[in-house]
Amino acid sequence: MNREYLPKEKAIYQAVLALFEEGADINSLTVAEITGRAGIGKGTAYEYFSGKEEMIAKAFFYNGEMFCGQLYEGICKKSTLYDKIYCVLLEMERQIPSMDCVFRLLHMLSENSSVSRWIRKLLREREMTEEAPAAGMIRRVLLDELDGREMPSEEMMTYLVFSIYSRIFCYGMMLKDEKYQNAEQRESIRSLVCQGVCREVEDALTDPKLGQNLTG
Repeated sequence: MNREYLPKEKAIYQAVLALFEEGADINSLTVAEITGRAGIGKGTAYEYFSGKEEMIAKAFFYNGEMFCGQLYEGICKKSTLYDKIYCVLLEMERQIPSMDCVFRLLHMLSENSSVSRWIRKLLREREMTEEAPAAGMIRRVLLDELDGREMPSEEMMTYLVFSIYSRIFCYGMMLKDEKYQNAEQRESIRSLVCQGVCREVEDALTDPKLGQNLTG
């Protein structure tokens, strides 16, 4: 479930993301540039944020939350798990500019800038209280698939969430590789990813005791 955001908060987040998509260097961005794009005063921004680091870090969480919320609304209308995962992969292709932002963000996490430290701090705080948007969306899809069957162990559910997440993420990385620009190649790989996810999930849901193997 997406949070409710105040209009000026949303304006800041959308301004940060627009600047990022245009190729702006996040580390050298100023509060004035962000608030200027957002159409609000610097003083007003400081009523909501401690500085540009917090603005930028929270903007990425906002973007992930909005994207995953909208995506879930679309995929939950699909009747099979295969179709749901396929829909996610296809949407990633349509959002290639946004995917570039994701990979740039991941690169930033390995840096030691003030913005990167803020993002890592926020990640740690969020992990203590809630799942990240993408992981939460995948968990909701898995819960939908139960359909009255016995709930797997929490260890198995966690494993499945991260297994599916890693497959989807790797597909996103593949989209940037020039070797996989052919539509038929992508179609074939999408199908393989979906089949792999379905097999793994079906095995786990058919035999919930499999989760015991993860804890010995």
